[in-house]
Amino acid sequence: MKLLVWNINALAPTARNAVLKYGSWAGFFQHHGLDLLALQESKVIEDKLTKELACVDGFQSFWACSREKKGYSGVTTYASEAWAPLIAESDCLGSGEDDIDREGRIVLTDHGAFVMINVYVPNAGDRPARARLPYKLRFLEALRRKCDDLTAAGRQLLIVGDFNIPAEPRDMHPSLGPYEESYGEEERAALAGLMAAYPDVWRRLHPEKSSTYTVWNEKTSARAFNQGLRIDYVLASPGLLDKVVSCEVLSAEVLPPKWSDHAGILLELRDVDPPAAHPPCKAWQALYKRFTDTTQRSILSMFGKKRPAEGAPGKAAGGGGSGGKGAAAAAVRPFHYTASNMLSAILASPPFGMHWAWAPGMVGAAVRPAGPSKAPGPSKAASATAR
Repeated sequence: MKLLVWNINALAPTARNAVLKYGSWAGFFQHHGLDLLALQESKVIEDKLTKELACVDGFQSFWACSREKKGYSGVTTYASEAWAPLIAESDCLGSGEDDIDREGRIVLTDHGAFVMINVYVPNAGDRPARARLPYKLRFLEALRRKCDDLTAAGRQLLIVGDFNIPAEPRDMHPSLGPYEESYGEEERAALAGLMAAYPDVWRRLHPEKSSTYTVWNEKTSARAFNQGLRIDYVLASPGLLDKVVSCEVLSAEVLPPKWSDHAGILLELRDVDPPAAHPPCKAWQALYKRFTDTTQRSILSMFGKKRPAEGAPGKAAGGGGSGGKGAAAAAVRPFHYTASNMLSAILASPPFGMHWAWAPGMVGAAVRPAGPSKAPGPSKAASATAR
């Protein structure tokens, strides 16, 4: 499994550059052999999202957009059809109404073998005031709480993105100032605590390396002199560490500097299985419908409220459960629907004898009602692509 983590510093212009180089935005994914792409600072305005960015051939996409400021912040996750998530949530650290969940800073996707949290941690603001430091600390606390709840539910985690904190002095070029003065003790301690539970994969593979950075000030030509910071990370549950094949900060030859002021991180895992075939999660169904229906829907509306049964820690990301006697008695038939055959899948839904229900270990499984009657299966188009 290949994952690219990248603060893209505005998706639209970078996608245009990718189209010029690779022929299409999908061509960028294919060239790098990606299964998952986690982007930060996508800066997409919710109602300006285009079909070309949302519906990439062979991939599903999941979005968190700022509700506080247009074209600010933003997190996007793309998943190949093979690694399509069972569940996707955006801005899911707080109540859904408080300020932690209003800036488009997190997309959580459950891929069965692991839950990926794609995150853009707030910047504390300019020195010396650092006016947003309290907000940053509350965000980090909520993130840690979310991670620990999922871990307690038995899930393996990948926590990836831009954390806006160098982990240690060697992750910051000396010319940028004293490390301890630039980043306060509280935020450094918050990151250190998170990394103690979920190790920094790149540092684990490169324990002696210094002068490796992931962001540079593009206004001062700092990248030419490698005067930067390492603030972009892939953190992983200890149970995933032995599955890591490689984790590398990509060079300017791979991702041109004019595309972003950040370098990307490419992670490769082995011996992890994609989810079993399943229907598309609600988030993708809603987004796909937005671009195949005349009715325009909000991206934010595609992330529905949690079901009451999911209130326990970890349940929101597929933590499991008994599924109930009715679900256990039903015959479960998983299907893998793609963007190309979703309309056929919809036609196979009620009133044609099939309904959607929750079943053990599945999300939105297609369940045939018990009984002697035999309802028709999915259309040929859906069956031909079921995996």
